[in-house]
Amino acid sequence: MTQQNIEAKTLRDMLERDEQITVVDVRKREQHAEGSIPGSVNFDAYDALKAGDERAMEGLELPEGARVVTFCNRGHSGALAAEQLRRQGHEAYSLEGGLEAWKGL
Repeated sequence: MTQQNIEAKTLRDMLERDEQITVVDVRKREQHAEGSIPGSVNFDAYDALKAGDERAMEGLELPEGARVVTFCNRGHSGALAAEQLRRQGHEAYSLEGGLEAWKGL
């Protein structure tokens, strides 16, 4: 698997500059509701990603040509999600260290 990660500080800087990027939280809806990266959208694919479903990210609607950063709690499922989105032709990255890394900023 080709991993394309982005560090939490880099993502924060991109968001502060209002760069066009879609941040996707692949955790369960309840987890997203408890706290997430500001401006992120929730696409509850966690169970499907954990189960190895190659179609877990199908159905996610993204703006044309959007750069995407996916994340979960620690990074593994976010990386799987980004890989699936890259196979669909999107410019997708996973947040290195997931939400835990973001909280550490």
